[in-house]
Amino acid sequence: MTTTKSAEAPPPGGGASGPVNRMAALGVLNPQSWLTRGPRRNAADRAGRRSVLDRFLELGIYVALVVLAVYFWQASPYFLSQRNLLNIAAAVAVTGVLAAGMTTALIAGQLDLTVGANVGLVSVVIAIASESWGLPTLWAVLLGLATGAIIGLVNSFLIVKVRINSIIATLAFGIVLRGLALIFTDGQVVPLLNPALQDFVSHRLLGVPVSVLILLIIYVLGWGMLGFTRAGWNVYGVGGNASAALRAGIKVNRVYLSVFVLTGILAAVGGIITAGNAGSGGPNYANGAEFDVLTAVLLGGIGLGGGSGRIQRTLAGVLVIGVLNNGLTLLSVNTYYQQLARGAVFVLAVVLAAIAERRRAR
Repeated sequence: MTTTKSAEAPPPGGGASGPVNRMAALGVLNPQSWLTRGPRRNAADRAGRRSVLDRFLELGIYVALVVLAVYFWQASPYFLSQRNLLNIAAAVAVTGVLAAGMTTALIAGQLDLTVGANVGLVSVVIAIASESWGLPTLWAVLLGLATGAIIGLVNSFLIVKVRINSIIATLAFGIVLRGLALIFTDGQVVPLLNPALQDFVSHRLLGVPVSVLILLIIYVLGWGMLGFTRAGWNVYGVGGNASAALRAGIKVNRVYLSVFVLTGILAAVGGIITAGNAGSGGPNYANGAEFDVLTAVLLGGIGLGGGSGRIQRTLAGVLVIGVLNNGLTLLSVNTYYQQLARGAVFVLAVVLAAIAERRRAR
């Protein structure tokens, strides 16, 4: 992944000296930007002459979400029902969890393409541990989380120590993970006869499914971590300019390690939700999930170059995908056209991300 010299990030405040101000001096971040006047802008922005395109790139995802919601509300009387809105939230829970991890990785200037395979393998591990090994559901779930963390460690080893490009490394390792899941299950779905996990995932608190609450908690924690902690500021600093971050005293490799482990654990959470929803573990679960995840992240304006982006915009991108899929289904649109629409949205997301990246590099 390439790096850029600016960061849109909301970093935490700092004292009169230390790494925070050293990074600010290097031009990577303005340590007080989130709490005072927002991210650093170029001269035209500070003068209040931001172009229409800049406004669109910043606010377009929220406008798109509102426009889609209004359209489907007018087109279908069922769209704005409480039941349907909760269905949308539950349907995007796994994609949203994976997108939160992908957002952190991209801000750090990396990419993790193992997330879909991670979900499938974790669901298989939980099912085998619960049914074949006789472990209690809680222990099976913890084993699934450990599996995700190990996958993150392997990814970081390949990228940090072996120095393989993150796209190539994670793409290849993802194929390995799919192969392992197929070997463990002989290509078959492993049912969860113990309903404990299903009951937990489908349980509702105040009418909201647990899977949706997990999604919201992850985004609140991610917003707080990236916006108000030194660890989050380090992620932006490394993604914005790894060399400057290293000179400022940030342990760049440690940041990469933390990011990939976090992404692996969040993918494992997605695997737990998937196993609970399906009542089984399957080697092909979440096959191609990277497509929806990248679409959501790019729609949210997370740059491929690293060092910029806000996780709340990713959540908006996730909701756009959920609303689009749900609305087209309610209108009984042919699945072929639904596939076409999804592809068009992905192309649009890539184009917008490229435009935003070029403008940030100016």
